[in-house]
Amino acid sequence: LRNRKLIAEDLKHEISVGQLQPGETAPLPLSGLTQSVQYFLQLRPSENSCEYSWSSVVDRPRQPEEIGRGGQCSNLCVSALSESEELLCCSEVHGTSGGSHKLWFCVSIQATEIAKDIHSDAIQDWCLVVKSPLIISNFLPLAAEYSVLEMQSSGHFLACSRGVFLSGKTVHIYSADIRNPLFLSLLPQRGWLPIHVRYRLSIPLFFVI
Repeated sequence: LRNRKLIAEDLKHEISVGQLQPGETAPLPLSGLTQSVQYFLQLRPSENSCEYSWSSVVDRPRQPEEIGRGGQCSNLCVSALSESEELLCCSEVHGTSGGSHKLWFCVSIQATEIAKDIHSDAIQDWCLVVKSPLIISNFLPLAAEYSVLEMQSSGHFLACSRGVFLSGKTVHIYSADIRNPLFLSLLPQRGWLPIHVRYRLSIPLFFVI
């Protein structure tokens, strides 16, 4: 948690939440939830071969019902949460790709009413879930080779992720910018021949086959 309020010597207060393993949860400290000082949640992946910057919130594709509400980029202020989904980006600082690689995350902010106060206003229990912005699940009865391609402004395709996943398996993709046109190429195994057709993925954050 980082405090964006400038203080003497232009320093920022930070509260370390700690390192989370996949599937783990951690409570946010109460000191970061006060209204007097605003704290903003940031994260970064931990890899042995690469070092990434702290995450920043970027504009995500808007659903039709959200058009007209404004597309301003927002920060994840933990003292003023609202139910939403935000797109985060972490840029490579040091690694094998020369700093050009980015990882993308979707943060789902969910609220559960646990009680009411003396004014009958809801008391919410907030949960922030970090997940991949693109998920592909294989419900075919056989393994399949897949490629996720991102269309560049030049019209060329950039391969974001490719591999083979077995029947019933799910692939989480973190290297694709879902704000750009994304295309899926799929080739079932066991003797099927490719016809070089790419299917465009739709706007929603999750795609299942």
